[in-house]
Amino acid sequence: MKAKGWAITLGVSAAAGAVAVMMLPKQSTTRKLVNKAAIAVENAASNVSDKLINKMDM
Repeated sequence: MKAKGWAITLGVSAAAGAVAVMMLPKQSTTRKLVNKAAIAVENAASNVSDKLINKMDM
């Protein structure tokens, strides 16, 4: 039960952080860096997903 609470807290905190960053001006360096990081995470997740799918198909 403690792990579940920790995971929920982590998710809520990440969402709150994302909302705070989205309130920054579009030309803000911080917002640009967070956007680049989000794109990198999305690409990494996509690559992992593709690798798993390829291994399952073999």
